[in-house]
Amino acid sequence: MLPSSLPGLGRFVCVRVAIVAVGALGITSRVHAAGHFDQSVDSNYNSQIYAGPIGNEGCGAWTLSGHLLTRGGSTIYEYNPTANGTHQGTSVHNVLTAHAVTGLDGGAVGITNGTDGYLYTVGISGVQRVDPNTWGPAVTMPGTITSQGYGINTLPNGKIVYADGNYNSNVYVYDPVSSINTLIYAANFLVDDIETGPAGEIALAGQSNSSITILNSTGGLIKQFATARYPDGLAFGGGPFANSIYANNNDGTITRYDMSAGWTGTVTAVDIALTLPGHHGYGDLATVGPDCAFYIGTFDNPSFTAHGNTAGIGTNWDNGVSNSENSIVRIGFNDLTGSGECGFYSLVETLVPEPGSSALLLLGMTSMLARRRR
Repeated sequence: MLPSSLPGLGRFVCVRVAIVAVGALGITSRVHAAGHFDQSVDSNYNSQIYAGPIGNEGCGAWTLSGHLLTRGGSTIYEYNPTANGTHQGTSVHNVLTAHAVTGLDGGAVGITNGTDGYLYTVGISGVQRVDPNTWGPAVTMPGTITSQGYGINTLPNGKIVYADGNYNSNVYVYDPVSSINTLIYAANFLVDDIETGPAGEIALAGQSNSSITILNSTGGLIKQFATARYPDGLAFGGGPFANSIYANNNDGTITRYDMSAGWTGTVTAVDIALTLPGHHGYGDLATVGPDCAFYIGTFDNPSFTAHGNTAGIGTNWDNGVSNSENSIVRIGFNDLTGSGECGFYSLVETLVPEPGSSALLLLGMTSMLARRRR
């Protein structure tokens, strides 16, 4: 999470630790790579810096034409889908439009796509809805609970899951049709990012106690396990890693946690992306795009280094400069088996059109499906 009002915690992305693991899919190998992860990246994956420098923004949503959306308080930033700039020797996607949304809470970063075509955010007013056709004003959803503005996501059934972001966080499911807000889980830790899976699973990042919790869609506990690193942004796996969860860790690493079908088996941790000592940006919120890639935020969080990040480091740029600038990094899947599937699960490609935008749906969905089944 980006700078927080909670004492001692901050919000940002990345990690270190070289582990060669033997999991269910065999031995992984590593190669030196650019794209922020300057120590190594697992051969199943690739990484590129997507955008930067950025402000205190949370990854989390997309337009149906494939434009990344981030939220920084009352502004939603829409990024160009084409790399159209250069910074520190790195090809980057610049902001296409900064949408200042009237009535949208300041100081929050959580944002998600609803299955109804709207965007949903969370903050001090609770859950708020934004129409991406008009970009405001924001509508505060009745019955929702005030939040620190971090974790929010969408279930396949269209309901919104979010957390209040406090220590001992409460997790709620909100039905935007009936306006019913239901407390489904009371955690004994701070819930940061929330991710949803294809069967309605809910994964919670235990950012305060280094844990991951998997719930069913009504809050029943499926699996809970401790992690060696502090997870923040999460993603469910897809394709050959359909029984895995990915974590963007506060110490600048990316870890994949492999389990069995049903999430009941032994957890095998595989660090798939590492930064060099002294180069650990703070890993923060994340999202999976319509291109089946994992997009993560990496930040400088100098006031809070207890989770392994390096003060003064946000990004390791392609020209070899490591500095305090923040960025978004794209982690792609190499599909070494030739299965045509992706290593990350995304709900975005199944979404209905934005309100009143059937033409945009046809354009966006066609391109999404083409990329998905490459």
